[in-house]
Amino acid sequence: MEPLLIDIRKDSLINVLQLVLKAVSHNNLIPVLAGICIEVHTTEIVFTTSNTSMTIQYRVSQDSDSLIIYRTGGIVVPARYFIEVIRKLNEGLIIFEVNQGLILTIISGSSQIRLQGMDPGEFPSINKDYPMNAKFRINNSLLKSTIRQVAIAASSSEARPVLTGVSFDYNNDYLRLVVTDGIRLASRTIYTENNWNNNTKILIPAQNLYEISKLLKNDDDTTEIVTFANQVRFTTNELKIDSVLIDGVFPSIMNIIPKGYISEVLLESNLLLRAVECVSVLAGESIIKLATTTCALALFSQTADIGEIQNEIPLIEMEGEDFNISLNGKLLVDLLRSIESEKIRIRFTGKVSPIILIPEDIDSSTLFLITPVRTHN
Repeated sequence: MEPLLIDIRKDSLINVLQLVLKAVSHNNLIPVLAGICIEVHTTEIVFTTSNTSMTIQYRVSQDSDSLIIYRTGGIVVPARYFIEVIRKLNEGLIIFEVNQGLILTIISGSSQIRLQGMDPGEFPSINKDYPMNAKFRINNSLLKSTIRQVAIAASSSEARPVLTGVSFDYNNDYLRLVVTDGIRLASRTIYTENNWNNNTKILIPAQNLYEISKLLKNDDDTTEIVTFANQVRFTTNELKIDSVLIDGVFPSIMNIIPKGYISEVLLESNLLLRAVECVSVLAGESIIKLATTTCALALFSQTADIGEIQNEIPLIEMEGEDFNISLNGKLLVDLLRSIESEKIRIRFTGKVSPIILIPEDIDSSTLFLITPVRTHN
């Protein structure tokens, strides 16, 4: 590439950097991955970052207001210093210029900064052509809410890597996302658009998916998802994100989800969340107890030598017999915070069987499980 020369508005640049910095590698042994790859083409500028697990690319098209391209070229700049310098500059247009060698000159008003760069040819490419396994589109708002609901149930321990991932089970016109950490399980099925190919099953790191959900800004747009043998790609407008896949077999959920239930109650979600948060304050080893009465759900916790908490919330509906069960309050709070529903159904399936949580005003394909804690009473 020829040495680059551009003018770009600071506000536009900051917006891009806030997106791509999510994939900057801080502790990688490959020096180039600590940088931002900037490639200037005839009609656009492309910013790329990668931490080997996830790669983010954002394209900014040339226009008279935010970007003017004079010469094409490319360079990788150290992300840490680059973003700090840009933040300190005045508002308005910033000049980027590379003349000789790998030195980026940044000019803004009376400020002039030179940063030592690296060869963009050493930066991993996101635009390689791989054989596709499947391709489909999903509305951004739906995709974001689904990821945020299920990803919370993923394990943070690397002892079993498959449990740190989200299972994407795609079959023709629907996509089922399933996550479990061995104690909790979250599952939701959503329908897709513009489908290509029949089916595929992949395992995506939950942390990557969560970051992707934060990068999808326009709820009315759609995201194209393409799966390959070893990675998955999310594309929406100017944004493209690649994620590696987790190698391994995700546990079958067919025998985990109870087929029936003994009792079912309907509650207001916000009341239940606040009550669980309250009793969890004095929950020794995070254990809380739930028990139904004639018209209420009672919650209780205690810590020896400290104290105890009791709380009660009204039932909207109840079916079946009274029940009582002990759960991990912290894990239950995490699930309840991810449920985007005004009401929630809780199904009791037995003292040693998982509790089923079903959001009332979301499609019936969404459910959460949490395994009870065995106690002496």
